[in-house]
Parts: sequence; C-alpha cells; structure tokens
Amino acid sequence: MKTATRSMPHRGRFTTGLILGLSLVAGAAQADEASVKAGREAAQACAACHGDNGNSNNPAFPSIAGQPAGYLATQLRAYRDGTRENAIMSGQAANLSDEQIRDIAAYYAAQERKVLNPADEGSTLGSQLYHHGRDGVVACAACHGAEGRGNQPAGFPAMRGLSPDYTAQSLKDYRRQARKGGKAEIMYPVVADLSDEEIEALAAHIATFE
Repeated sequence: MKTATRSMPHRGRFTTGLILGLSLVAGAAQADEASVKAGREAAQACAACHGDNGNSNNPAFPSIAGQPAGYLATQLRAYRDGTRENAIMSGQAANLSDEQIRDIAAYYAAQERKVLNPADEGSTLGSQLYHHGRDGVVACAACHGAEGRGNQPAGFPAMRGLSPDYTAQSLKDYRRQARKGGKAEIMYPVVADLSDEEIEALAAHIATFE
C-alpha cells in the first residue's frame, strides 16, 4: 500500500507571488510618499493663491486639495504648454518639469479637501440642473457626485469649495470652448446649451456644498 504524499509546488508559487506582489505594493507606496514629499517642496509658491494644503480662502482662486492627481497634472501641463491660458498660472507652470508636475499633483491629491466658507443660500434651478439635468443637459452629479466630491479614480474633479464666480467663469469658458486640455472636450456638449442664468444658478448651488 502506497502512502499518499502531497506536492506543494502551487503553494510555493503562490507564496512567492504573494511576497512579490506585496513588495511591489510597498514599493509603490514608498514612491507615492516620495512624490508627495517632493511635491510639498515644489508647491511652496502655490500656497500664496491656493492656500495651505490647497484649501483656498480667496474666492478668486480655486481649492485644489483632494483633486485627482491625473486631473491636476493635466491642468499644469496645459498651462505650461499653452493649451490652457491664464496670466498667473502660465507663468507659474512655465518652467516645471514633468517630474515636478507629477510630484505637485501627487501632493495636492493627497491633501484633505475642506470647504472653508460654504454659501448659505443656493438656487432651486441650480439644484435641479445639477442633480437631474434637463433635456439636452446631463446632470452634473453623474460625474462630479451628488455632493460635488468628484471621482478620483475616473479623474473627475471635486466641485465643492469653489466660489460661484470661479465656477461660473469656468462653465462659460467651457461653453465657448476656450478652456482646453485633459477632459475639457467632455464638457463642451454638456454646457453648450446652458444660458447665463442657468450657469449662474448652477454656480450658486455648487457653492452650498460643504
């Protein structure tokens, strides 16, 4: 009678693969930490407009804390390369390397987004458009979330914490296709038929997000 023996090759391969996988994850985490640290150093000049840790207390400048890293990197490259124009940002980004852009994006993406001064009053029309849309206009919540928190994995930016003036100007820039770079073209048909009144209403509603 033969005694049954068990071969363990699969377990060995599994263990090796698991160790290798954990090593890769650890390496990625260390790389991310390094990028965030380097980004903190590279982003020192950004705080003057965007606030400490990317939470702006100036309505003229948007909060960028917690935005998707890919979105932030795309916007910085667009400013640097002249695809997106802004007198201040074009100059700030002009001499940034690709590595610096990735590091700055990683730093701000890792920061907690805080809404410093949410508006007390919104807009019924803006709420309807944001959450439900209308014929020919997709609901903003479909991409940016019901509370304007965005979608990090998909690269859709958070809307909460943006001032009404900034949001309204951004939507008007998309409407006239003056804002380019990244996923900008997705926005063109979304806002093409929005009136000034509807844009102002949307901006007022978005400003109430906490």
